[in-house]
Amino acid sequence: MRVLIHDFGAYAFPVTLSQALQDRGYDVGHAYCNSLVTTPHNVCEGSGGFTLLPVQTSRPLNKYNLVQRWIQEQEYGRLATRVILNFNPDVVISANAPLSAQERILRSCKQNDIPFVFWLQDLIGLATSRVLKSKLPLLSSAIGCYFQLLEGRLLRKSDAVISITEDFIPALRKFGVVPDCCHVIENWGTLGRFEGNPSTWARKNDLNQRPILLYAGTLSMKHNPATLQHLAQQLGSRAQIVVVSQGAGADWLTKAIAEHNLNNLTVLPYQEADQLPAMYASAQLLLVLLTEDAGQFSVPSKVLTCLCAGRPILAAIPRENLAARIIENSGAGFIMDPNDHIGFAQKAQLLLDEPELCQTIGESAQKWADDQFEIGKIADQFEHVLKQASA
Repeated sequence: MRVLIHDFGAYAFPVTLSQALQDRGYDVGHAYCNSLVTTPHNVCEGSGGFTLLPVQTSRPLNKYNLVQRWIQEQEYGRLATRVILNFNPDVVISANAPLSAQERILRSCKQNDIPFVFWLQDLIGLATSRVLKSKLPLLSSAIGCYFQLLEGRLLRKSDAVISITEDFIPALRKFGVVPDCCHVIENWGTLGRFEGNPSTWARKNDLNQRPILLYAGTLSMKHNPATLQHLAQQLGSRAQIVVVSQGAGADWLTKAIAEHNLNNLTVLPYQEADQLPAMYASAQLLLVLLTEDAGQFSVPSKVLTCLCAGRPILAAIPRENLAARIIENSGAGFIMDPNDHIGFAQKAQLLLDEPELCQTIGESAQKWADDQFEIGKIADQFEHVLKQASA
């Protein structure tokens, strides 16, 4: 069977699924957007046998100009559809794509009798509605309604839907998706073990000798970057807060550093995939953020990478979110209210003062990841969905 896995975001963990399915005898194509600022240049290096299918738009995608973004997403949809059809798959799994691109891909699959599996990572329609309230208050309701209707229609037309959390199931029911077509497979983390000196990456990036509190990954305004500014102000010289990200949140923090003279807050660009194990190993504490509102439509997958890193996690996220439940179930760290800046800083200070506690928590995190993220068990679940969708 020829399986096409399309991951718009070019994340590391779907690559491990492609490899696992290829190892089981499937002929796998792995398509991804090669025009994002976040696309790692070497995330797929060393792939064993499956076909890499990068999709390159004419210009890097602009996430912050809404009109230009819409035009570029249309272009991406056309290009991705062409790449996918050229692979001639027997079934397609598509994740993280803008809805306009997802619509083109699904329509082409239907026209060519190719089963289509919608891998639901976020409720994009709901997220769009919430985000546009501040940017286009007069039009947000109409545009948000359009995207929610579009998302519902795409989900209903899919031959199967893989949701990353049970929390999305009520929305799928509301959209009218047939229950037998819905499957829940939680995301997983992947991170190579780092065996060298933990200070190697810190020295390379001219970081001082303070303990590092690391935030790595997407940082939009839905993550409330002000939490990191307040943390830096509260901790002072006790620690170095290092933010590895690009985009709106990172730009906001860069301005805050200059305005408030925060020499214990550093913003770095995204790192290459082969640098990530050393980057995480350099941290004493890993930070995760998500606002109360965003917790309804998004699950911060960076938590899963943090678990693999074997470091304690301090998360300012809604307790109802799947990521919070994972942290609590694994004993990997602490959950704070997203708006409790003082409590967040106090908990960080507590962990800085308790290195033995940090080590115990980090070991619990890594053990949980080793048990839960075994790719063979995950591939079994995807195989079940592939067979059902193709029947």
